Amino acid sequence: MTPAEAFGGQNLAFVEDLYYRFLEDPSSVDPEWREVFEPMRREAPAARRFDPPAPRSIFDPAPTSGGNGAALDHADLQLQDRIDRLANRFRGRGHMAARLDPLDRPRPGTTELDPATHGLSEADMSKPCYSELVGTKMAVGQVIRRMRNTYCRYIGVEYLHVDDVEARDWLQQRMESTENRRVLSRHERLRILTKLIEAETFEQFVRRKYLGAKSFSLEGGESLIPLLDLAIEQAANQGIREVVIGMAHRGRLSVLSNICHKPPREIFREFDDSHSDRLWGRGDVKYHMGYRSKHVTSTGKPIDLRLAFNPSHLEFVSPVVVGRCRARQDRSGDHDRRHVMPILLHGDSAFAGQGVTQETLNMSELPGYEVGGSLHVIVNNQIGFTTPPESARSCQYATDVAYLLKVPIFHVNGEHPESVAQVVQLAMDFRDRFRRDVFIDMYCYRRHGHNEGDEPSFTQPKMYDAIRNRATVVQSYVEHLVAPEVGIGQDEVEQITQDRLDFLEEEFAAAREDAPEPEPEPVSWPWDQYQGGKDKDCPRAETKVPAERLSELLVKSTEFPEDFKILKKLERILEQRREMAAGERPLDWAAGEILAYATLLTEGAPVRISGQDCGRGTFSHRHAVLHDVTDENEYRPLDHLAEDQATFEVYDSPLTEQAVLGFEYGYSLDRPQSLTIWEAQFGDFANGA
Repeated sequence: MTPAEAFGGQNLAFVEDLYYRFLEDPSSVDPEWREVFEPMRREAPAARRFDPPAPRSIFDPAPTSGGNGAALDHADLQLQDRIDRLANRFRGRGHMAARLDPLDRPRPGTTELDPATHGLSEADMSKPCYSELVGTKMAVGQVIRRMRNTYCRYIGVEYLHVDDVEARDWLQQRMESTENRRVLSRHERLRILTKLIEAETFEQFVRRKYLGAKSFSLEGGESLIPLLDLAIEQAANQGIREVVIGMAHRGRLSVLSNICHKPPREIFREFDDSHSDRLWGRGDVKYHMGYRSKHVTSTGKPIDLRLAFNPSHLEFVSPVVVGRCRARQDRSGDHDRRHVMPILLHGDSAFAGQGVTQETLNMSELPGYEVGGSLHVIVNNQIGFTTPPESARSCQYATDVAYLLKVPIFHVNGEHPESVAQVVQLAMDFRDRFRRDVFIDMYCYRRHGHNEGDEPSFTQPKMYDAIRNRATVVQSYVEHLVAPEVGIGQDEVEQITQDRLDFLEEEFAAAREDAPEPEPEPVSWPWDQYQGGKDKDCPRAETKVPAERLSELLVKSTEFPEDFKILKKLERILEQRREMAAGERPLDWAAGEILAYATLLTEGAPVRISGQDCGRGTFSHRHAVLHDVTDENEYRPLDHLAEDQATFEVYDSPLTEQAVLGFEYGYSLDRPQSLTIWEAQFGDFANGA
């Protein structure tokens, strides 16, 4: 550590101790430090005082000029050390005191955030401090208030584990400079309110019209709708052209209607089952259905939205969605991963409990599976069917499994939409800047049971007594908006609500009419060029290849640069393939496989294969990737068959079956012109997948 680096808040106690040692015996410190301390001793030999250079402000990042002329004595340094230690506790543990639960149930808390724990008394609150927190003097009490506002209001942030120093400093500056609060315009607040009203009126309308029907309502978590709306708006502004969403059943109908623009009449028809003939071959429950649509943001930017179909197996859709996004990126040449983004919605119990979660996260920064970062949103109902968190996981937060990625985790109270807006902006900016996954853990509740016919009070009587007596998210936000200092009128709120109710009534009436369904706006779909149906109706593909061409390709698959040194055993294997090409040896399985890939590649069909050890092949048969014995560089002969050939990708996957298979399945859905292969390392490994 150099002297210049040491003059920071956390190091001041160290510098002070070093200075005292210098005063007692100059030879006891390094010569570099003696050069720093000697002028100080000459200028103030009796007082043992020095004026440190002004540090960079966190709340006001512009550097200030040195010290304001105020020398710091030993007591000042002690005070600064204590406030700096407390400030770092707020950064690391402030989330423990944040008001995250909309039901206001007590949290364990921590004494680490108590000023007294760090030796700060009430008498210190009015004293000026000079630390890394500020570039000018500020009262100790004011610093503590700002840290509490930043880390302990309705947002709790875990970010000190982030392994990228630049990312960690960027987050800290962004949050502390604004006290973690987003300043919203009147227009932005009305937009948030409108999306909340859309969410609430849709759920209440469905419950009223289809009493007792299962819809897996979003009530209690309505802030998810403005959250997604804000994320998609920001994504479009950052250059994203396509968003693929994966989610389970909870709130799915609301997302279909209010985010993906599926006409409510189509959803109502599914409740009525009045046109089941039109769904021939697509039979599934309504809260598993997918959708595609075009969306235009408030700033006029177009963006394609796709909601993936969902299986009943929770979390299994996540790797499928990520695979779809990677395929769309590869198909369009988006190798910087800038134009397609996954949004993955999770339930708290499923995210913590399903092993495929960890598998998917582990893949997210690997070369064969990265997509430039996913936005993860945990819709945290604080319950799984009837199972409370203390019985559902061995950790504090549902998101603790995400620690393995070393990225920020934002916990937010879903009953405070403007706090939700702040974390969406931070999360999306982080993803855009650092190209990594990011997590929003939105605390909310489930107003009804697991489904609308379930009685949750059998197992959570106190929780549901509090929920039944609680105002809705819309009601509490309206109360905030109509306050004089905000100035949105009650009449505006009523008009937005009435307009939405009128729209739903019109859609409900249209659903009962025996009229053709409106044609959805066309969205590009990679399978449009392919024809399905009975075999006799499908065109026959010509698959024969001349023997001379096969021999030529097999020889090319064994070639590598002269200065590339491979293992002697491998040289013999490749020599045997050349003998096969010459007709001197029968073809084996590996040669046949290589030829299948080579003919596809030279005809313009991409090939992608992933799985454990698939580059070499578990049984040393494939050798699609050659390794130099001197420097372990890699060479893939199938990349060098022809100048205009398609891409050949082979990736050794992590030791997982479920997520990799899901990823490759998703990849195949959105890149049908590619041969996409998942290879189980051994046949029985397919069992877990």
